[in-house]
Amino acid sequence: MRIGHRFTARAAARRIGLAAVALAAVAGGQTAAAATPSAQAAPSAAAASSVSAATVRPQVSAGDTIYADNGTACRTVVNARNASAYFIIMPGHCTLGTSAWYASPALTTYIGPTVATSFPGNDYGLIRYDNPAVPHPGGGYTPGSPYVGERVCRTSPVSGVHCGTVTALNATVNYGGGQIVTGLIATTVCTEPGDTGGLLVAGSTALGLFSGGSGNCTSGGTSYYQPLAEVLAAYGLTLY
Repeated sequence: MRIGHRFTARAAARRIGLAAVALAAVAGGQTAAAATPSAQAAPSAAAASSVSAATVRPQVSAGDTIYADNGTACRTVVNARNASAYFIIMPGHCTLGTSAWYASPALTTYIGPTVATSFPGNDYGLIRYDNPAVPHPGGGYTPGSPYVGERVCRTSPVSGVHCGTVTALNATVNYGGGQIVTGLIATTVCTEPGDTGGLLVAGSTALGLFSGGSGNCTSGGTSYYQPLAEVLAAYGLTLY
């Protein structure tokens, strides 16, 4: 199982893969290893995944690449807001260990700080827009919750648009090194090595943030997503 990639700001065109790790098989919401407690409780689900061990990669969403002060670079997922501020919602494995983000690899155009990270346990993070000179258009999505059997799609700048179905809710993935993520959406949407993912959608309904995947788009594979509704509820955010 591979989890989404982080990049280095010094060489943004070169993807720095996280270590290859094993995917823990799960059944009935139980993992093969003890899970690390999450910062926010995962929602209850109608089904849990049961998957074979595979090679997983960490991945981030499609969108503009932004750059952190620690050398990390990731693609944005989706913008959200509350009554007083605007935010970028990102995978938590990307915002982990970061403090400030910029729009260019030279770190000259400040965007704002990392204000929340939940990884492992969950896989999401928030970056607040603090620079009014940086535009942050909305995507026009409506948030929703997936169901098993639902037809879903993901757009990636690497492999393009791929679709599949939701196979399970409340899936647990072990990315190794104590990095266990629970409450994920499991799908048959394929990914390619180096794929930087995208937002999981069903039409104009936004469902989840790409966390990781296995396999490829030739022989098929599995991909996993952090439920977006959980992030919005945890921080009182709305899409726009």
